Amino acid sequence: MLRLWLLRHAKSAWNDPDLDDFARPLAPRGKKACRRLGRHLAERGIRPDLVLCSPAARTRQTWERLAKKLPADIVCRFDPGLYLADRKALQALVRSAPTDCRELLLIGHNPGLEDLAALLCGSGASDALDRLIAKYPTGGLAEISFAAKRWAEVTPKSGHLASFVTPAMLEADDN
Repeated sequence: MLRLWLLRHAKSAWNDPDLDDFARPLAPRGKKACRRLGRHLAERGIRPDLVLCSPAARTRQTWERLAKKLPADIVCRFDPGLYLADRKALQALVRSAPTDCRELLLIGHNPGLEDLAALLCGSGASDALDRLIAKYPTGGLAEISFAAKRWAEVTPKSGHLASFVTPAMLEADDN
């Protein structure tokens, strides 16, 4: 079984209109969301074999904050192809994941992540599917499992949405 985690970066700051999109950092609300998400990942024992992360400032900062709560030996690669990637590019990236990787975490952007999740999920808890389809907010984390043995076998609607959480659903941690 394969497991894919799709994480949309946490809330970014928009207070500098002259700042290039790629350089936009996390907003204070995004930093709080990362604390909630990091604690959630740690409590659930989520330990991806590989993290592929967009190199944009907000995605890098999201990963750096989450990584503080996870084992230090998790491999993270910053892939320029993830920056604002569409569904087709993300699907190709997933299908080309290393064969020794059983759990993959992608940290990226919308609308690509939302479109990929909708494409891959053929089943799942109806409330989670409904929430995912209605809105994939910043900090949204989808967990999709596949019966496939290799990532190259992952096809549309072959995944099962095991969970979909957002920072607003997680208990506040103001520390």
